Amino acid sequence: MVRLEEAVAQVAGKRVLFLGRTRTMSEEDIELFLDRVGAQRAKSMEDEEIGLIVLGRLVNPVEEAWSDAQEKAGIPVVTLEALERWYATHIDAESLLASLTLFPNRERMINLLHNPAIGDDLFCDILKRYDWEGLGPYESDENRDIAGSVVARFYPDIKRNHNIQYSPVGLFLVAAQADNPALLEALTKIPDYEITQRSQDAWMPRSLHEALLSNPALPEPLLLSFLQKDETRLRGLLAAHPSLPEAMQERLVREEDVWVLEGLARNPSLSDAVRETLMQTGPPKVRQSVATHQPFDAKTLQRLVDEKEEEILCALASNERLEKEAFEKLMESGIESVLVALASNEALPVELPERLERTRMPSILRALAGNPSAPKALLERLTRVRDKALYVALAQNPSTPERLLRNFSKIKEKDIQKALAANPATPIEILLAYQTDGELNQILKRNEAFGDYIRQNLGMQ
Repeated sequence: MVRLEEAVAQVAGKRVLFLGRTRTMSEEDIELFLDRVGAQRAKSMEDEEIGLIVLGRLVNPVEEAWSDAQEKAGIPVVTLEALERWYATHIDAESLLASLTLFPNRERMINLLHNPAIGDDLFCDILKRYDWEGLGPYESDENRDIAGSVVARFYPDIKRNHNIQYSPVGLFLVAAQADNPALLEALTKIPDYEITQRSQDAWMPRSLHEALLSNPALPEPLLLSFLQKDETRLRGLLAAHPSLPEAMQERLVREEDVWVLEGLARNPSLSDAVRETLMQTGPPKVRQSVATHQPFDAKTLQRLVDEKEEEILCALASNERLEKEAFEKLMESGIESVLVALASNEALPVELPERLERTRMPSILRALAGNPSAPKALLERLTRVRDKALYVALAQNPSTPERLLRNFSKIKEKDIQKALAANPATPIEILLAYQTDGELNQILKRNEAFGDYIRQNLGMQ
């Protein structure tokens, strides 16, 4: 086939014949193309002065044979895909968007959004104008196809995980990971929908809009647009967003909803003033959440330690943002529940796990056994302690050496098998063997490492 640029340059004053299906290019865009190149559309193969033949999809054998003969006779033949790419690079984006705003032709938008040659920015501008007709992105075939186009274009490594293109999870993950401001704005205009969330963590996003609010790249204007929504979960996730302006933090801290206040308590960019307000006037659950998630200066920390409120001390002990000196102060408390929280903290300074081990308290040893940051030598030593709960913790710990995981797999104890099934570090042959057990198979479905293996090696979704 000839080069399209050459064919287009020579088609002025002639006719262009489209064969096969051209549904990915609307009639309006075909007319705009013809106007641009100064040509007319041929009605049939019998028309005279055909200067270009465009082969669309599902060309029948008669049309194919005829086009081959015409090409041999010197008439240029190009594919519709090639024409779409050419047209996409020659679109006057400003005029196109103005036209779509004044005359929102849904069919034309669908055709353009299916054209992979359209640039990302123009794609997003068209997507903002797309009419979802009051339906969710997976509630009609047309909407599902548009959602699939978004995922195909913006989901990283889509070729490796192509099954996700038309899955509701695909659009959800794009919303959670995208950093293109134009795309994020377009996603806020898509009707919200929920997905099944495997995690039991209430703060894990469960819908498209919640996924957007979990995205640290969400620009401030889009973030604040959610402030107008009267939905408790969305407002709580908004309160937890690291880009939430201090003025909005101060506004939300005056609300009485515990979920919203706990969202603020989890905000990694919380202002000192709002943090202090929450610690002074917040409900107990919120104060504990602040103690768990916020950094504290030495003076405030000392005050909290001196108050000896066990729930607050336990929350502080689980805080991964504390300085080394703070961990030392909490160690000195000697309170078992506080030491257990310390033993579970993945940010524990390197010298503290062994000091905690020396307490020999079963509850503390079990917490250490489940801590992924515990030294491997310590985990090895813990296998000598005869304690079923401790073995279960080791079997579920992704940092437990593979040799030990294999040893645990030989124990015919259901709780240990469940722990191994949930552990992403368990050797794959052990996990595969668990598929025949209905109870263990349900746990395997939540094991992301096992799911990745199945998708990559067995081609399953």
